[in-house]
Amino acid sequence: MAYHQPMPSRKRSNVFVKLAIAAVVLVGLGYLFIYSLETSLSEPYTVEPARLGPWTLVIEAADGPGAPLLSLRTSQELVAGLFRQLFQRKMESMNTPVAASIPIVLHAEFDRGLAGVMTADDLLAAAREAGLESVSHVPRCLAHRRISEPGRTRQAYFVVMDSPAIAAFRASLAQRGQGLFDAEAVTPIMFVGATGPDFHQWLPIRATDDDCVSPIRVDP
Repeated sequence: MAYHQPMPSRKRSNVFVKLAIAAVVLVGLGYLFIYSLETSLSEPYTVEPARLGPWTLVIEAADGPGAPLLSLRTSQELVAGLFRQLFQRKMESMNTPVAASIPIVLHAEFDRGLAGVMTADDLLAAAREAGLESVSHVPRCLAHRRISEPGRTRQAYFVVMDSPAIAAFRASLAQRGQGLFDAEAVTPIMFVGATGPDFHQWLPIRATDDDCVSPIRVDP
């Protein structure tokens, strides 16, 4: 009677092939999941034109040197709408600001560079003369910053605004500040959400394109 020896090597090879195929499938599925997630996160956010105004200039109460002194406010629904879209994508619990506002001049930079030449009321009047309440301020992108610290990670989402009028106004203040006021130190932004309630701790923000994670489209 013929006796056939078992062929363990062939069986092991079959097992290895099946494991390799399974690994390739898992890697492929993982890649597709990450690609889909990144694509959804980078898709444009939308804003209704009616939410972009009217704009109102306000003098803010002192709340630390990094807090805004002069801000430009609009409907809170602008921030609420963007936050809803952000939460649908990220599903993270965050705080929202109490007002939809663009910080224009901070307390610290006013005290350092402008307090000797003008008052807060003068600053407000100058901003109104510059037409900041009547010109367009358009959201360009949703931006994100993250800071890792011992025991916690802080993050904030904010809108980078295209506003030549604010940039020109800050440039005019720099001329009055005699070198003590940096026109480019504060980018026009609007906070949407953050891990903590104190949004002022993130200021000043000098935003760049690297901060942007998604464009913002103004839908008619």
